[in-house]
Amino acid sequence: MRISARMRAQIRVIGLLVAVSATIPAIANAADQSLTLPEVTVTARPVTPEWKKWNPYGGSTRVDEDKWPDIPCSASRIAAGAATGCKTGPLLTHTGVGLPSSDRSPDWSNCKMAHDLVMTKLANLTVEADVIVVDPYFISAIGPMHKGCAAQAGFGDLREEFPDMNQMTRNGGGWGNFVENGDLSRMGFTLAGDNCVAFEKRGPPWKFGHVYVIHASICRKGGGAVGVPEIDYVVGSLLVRTYEPRGNLRAPPQ
Repeated sequence: MRISARMRAQIRVIGLLVAVSATIPAIANAADQSLTLPEVTVTARPVTPEWKKWNPYGGSTRVDEDKWPDIPCSASRIAAGAATGCKTGPLLTHTGVGLPSSDRSPDWSNCKMAHDLVMTKLANLTVEADVIVVDPYFISAIGPMHKGCAAQAGFGDLREEFPDMNQMTRNGGGWGNFVENGDLSRMGFTLAGDNCVAFEKRGPPWKFGHVYVIHASICRKGGGAVGVPEIDYVVGSLLVRTYEPRGNLRAPPQ
């Protein structure tokens, strides 16, 4: 049977329509896939590396429990109750940054600050606390402690520093509720289902800083809130020893 030119044209049109109709579902599927939202993973903000932070001390202030040597808690510059462990970090000095120009170039060897750590349990609270402390009445063979030698606070953002404060905070999460009030700053977190708080307690003013600055973490076992009453209880239980026994010609206080 001969097919006329008109019929051949109609067949071509029908074939074209079939091809187009077969392509439409594939285009629709591609469009649906392009509109699918990707999976989003939310991770905690990374802790700022120590080498990127401005540090007013001549030495690292990062608490490193695995590398710090154990010491008797009777010799620690910070203690509390029946402590389960005490450690000591390297002695710190002051860089002199921020002091008047006349005070920037003395003999900074006559500035030493201890950095000690205590781990303990107080009732149903697990506590880890470290202190940077200076002996304001220290006298060495070359004379009194330099007047710029003091524990420092306020040189960083505690909201970024608390999560890297010690082994308790490094294993925690759910950070929030940062509060700053007078000589105390605190921030809540959770650890293994327990409510916790990290805080900085600034000691008496001294020269260009403080006699001591405490950083501590508290977790309450068995649930329950951790707030100002628990912080006050822990602070009242912590004993800070300001006397520096190393190289001190002054007798310890009675």
